[in-house]
Amino acid sequence: MMKNKKIALLASILVATLVAGVYAGLQLSNPITASWTLKESGNNLVLSWAAATPTGDLYRGRWYNDTKVRLQNTGDAAYNVIVKFKVWIATSLPENSMRVLGNWGTGWQDIATRQWDSALARFVYAGTWGPSGGFNCTSGWDITSEFRYMFEASAPIDTTYYFEAWVEQVP
Repeated sequence: MMKNKKIALLASILVATLVAGVYAGLQLSNPITASWTLKESGNNLVLSWAAATPTGDLYRGRWYNDTKVRLQNTGDAAYNVIVKFKVWIATSLPENSMRVLGNWGTGWQDIATRQWDSALARFVYAGTWGPSGGFNCTSGWDITSEFRYMFEASAPIDTTYYFEAWVEQVP
């Protein structure tokens, strides 16, 4: 019986030695690790005026038809995006003071409404162009979109109007 116990003990030691030896044989170096935070450069999507940048004196009751905006993706990544814009003055814009229409090959559509802008604390005309759920702006994207606008009879005169457009990623 004692002999069986010695054999069992020696067998256990042998198995433990083999397991330790196999493990030691598999890991021949120290492990290395790394971590990082992925950021967006913010320079891949370029929005620019392609034609008829609104400037100078504009007049009520006249359509300005030849304004074009260009969006380019100069990077390698694709983005699902929407282009947003707003028009404002130093005070709130009254109702029915302007119309903005966009055309993406399917005909002219109203793309701006009078909205409260909490950052400016006033009413502005704001909207989006492109599909409401965004669009896939792939690498090499280079599209020019046209839009037109008109100031209605209630649009304040002799005041400076401001326009801002930007691209946002849609989840």
